[in-house]
Amino acid sequence: MGQPESKPARFPQPGDHIYCRRKGGLYDHHGIYVGDDMVIHLQGAAKKLGALPACHKCGDKRVENGEIAKVCIDCFLDGETLQIYDYGVPLPEFMNRKRGTCCLRHSKPPHEVISAATGFLERNGFGSYDMFANNCEDFAVYCKTGSAVSYQIVGHIERVSAAGPAGILAGAAVAAAYGISKAITGAKRHN
Repeated sequence: MGQPESKPARFPQPGDHIYCRRKGGLYDHHGIYVGDDMVIHLQGAAKKLGALPACHKCGDKRVENGEIAKVCIDCFLDGETLQIYDYGVPLPEFMNRKRGTCCLRHSKPPHEVISAATGFLERNGFGSYDMFANNCEDFAVYCKTGSAVSYQIVGHIERVSAAGPAGILAGAAVAAAYGISKAITGAKRHN
């Protein structure tokens, strides 16, 4: 039995942290819904938009600045199902949920979340994408709380660690590298 995810029930409200599955559920992609059917997200250099076919929703509203992009919700979802990330969940619920779907911390007000995401887009100021140290979930959680964390990566570390003695060693090595890279990335973001 899998862990429950966030509820995809409603259309997002401006300032919501949204996500969707990628590669058949191998990972999830995260962004901030900013209203007007648009999403701001951090994408890796390999994922840059480049020359996409014309989109009737994005039109002239599509923006890309370095590795941060603003696209319509349809381009962001790329045919996948919308999920809304939950904030301020109680610890017992957090422990029973799939990692990368919720956060213990409470969110800032929507206007502050949108302002943070827009500010990063305007100045390409979140830094280069790094799967472990500076990914799309880090970006979205930072916009929502002021603290970057990727619970999705933590979940992967937990699964590797649960695989027995070899998994524990591998998980410990990955966790140490993750902690070190987060400290370095956080220091860079605040300079």
